[in-house]
Amino acid sequence: MSKRIGVLTGGGDTPALNATLKGIALECEELGFELIGLMQGWAGVLKQGLYCHLVPGMIDENRGGTILQSSRTNLRASGQIGEAIENLKKLEIDALIPIGGDDTLSVGSELSNDFATTFVTKTIDNDVGSNAPEGGSVDYLQLVNYFCPGFPSAANRIAEYVRDIRTTAYSHNRIIFVEAMGRYAGWLTLASAYGHPDLILVPEIKYEPDNLAACIEKKYRQVGNLVVVVSEGITGEDGKLLTESEELDSFGHARPGGCSELIAQDMKERLPSISSSNLRHQVLAYMQRCGNPIPIDRDTAIQAGRLAVQAIKNDKINHVATIMRTENGIEPQLLHLERVLKRDEDGRVIRRSLDLRFYNAESFRISEAGIEYFRPIFGNLPESFQYPDLNIQYI
Repeated sequence: MSKRIGVLTGGGDTPALNATLKGIALECEELGFELIGLMQGWAGVLKQGLYCHLVPGMIDENRGGTILQSSRTNLRASGQIGEAIENLKKLEIDALIPIGGDDTLSVGSELSNDFATTFVTKTIDNDVGSNAPEGGSVDYLQLVNYFCPGFPSAANRIAEYVRDIRTTAYSHNRIIFVEAMGRYAGWLTLASAYGHPDLILVPEIKYEPDNLAACIEKKYRQVGNLVVVVSEGITGEDGKLLTESEELDSFGHARPGGCSELIAQDMKERLPSISSSNLRHQVLAYMQRCGNPIPIDRDTAIQAGRLAVQAIKNDKINHVATIMRTENGIEPQLLHLERVLKRDEDGRVIRRSLDLRFYNAESFRISEAGIEYFRPIFGNLPESFQYPDLNIQYI
């Protein structure tokens, strides 16, 4: 039986969204389903006429961003879920595939009584899903949603930026604080280990300036330059963000950002022996989520998109196409939404934080378990570049 499927992308864009859309379009074409692209996420659903007929030839899976565009629109908070349902019915939509993070998915699940709804995860923060059971060694096969489509490409870009910025840190004896995204979770920040920073600060560990200053001073005496990667979501002892905008998005989230500058200034005051002009900061911001997908990200996203359409074909409502690590490698699997989005007693979605077994808080470095997590994505940790011993002479 032919179906009319609506698809949308919600929240921030990622490099793998078009790849997910390509997989959905390919599977719809093979099954004889009609695919309707809903423009600008949930915002477009509220605007009649913002849709297109989507076919595989329109979509370049090797290009980042989303051909359907996106928005951060909270139907629940605005009380417009009913309006969205009516507009989708006017389009004669039979089934719906929202692609997004926990906000997009949780809102989409409220439409499942009216439409056959299934999902594909998406977020560069990698905070949708759950970690392996605590205690002892990590069972990587137990991670629910091993990584979110979009995360590998963003993580790879951060590692490249960190690797590249070393050249200017060395050339000018600088200490450069690089700020990565990650409001609640340190996955992106930890991925910078593949660019060989000296120190990594994740949001799961509260900021301790004295410990950081002592570590920086020791390492700077040894090598004369440092690259320190910090998450935008770093918090102080009071549990509050070091920096955040007063502006809130439609889901009530404060906008973090700028803590790298604050930490650099803090270190200037605590390390008077180091020239203040040698401490700099760099906020990567949207440079992390832009650009094209790396192959593993593109290929798994296409497979996940196909799987979401197959779920609709097989009447599996409120399932999520997730990326899992199995005995056969990395591959997508269908899981029920309740397994992917864990909720607290008040019904709020619990975001996945960084598994702290992947991080050594004492040395501010990635752990061996963390390297093993990234190995199926990036391979072995590459060797860092070593500058030659110049045997510097003095007159």
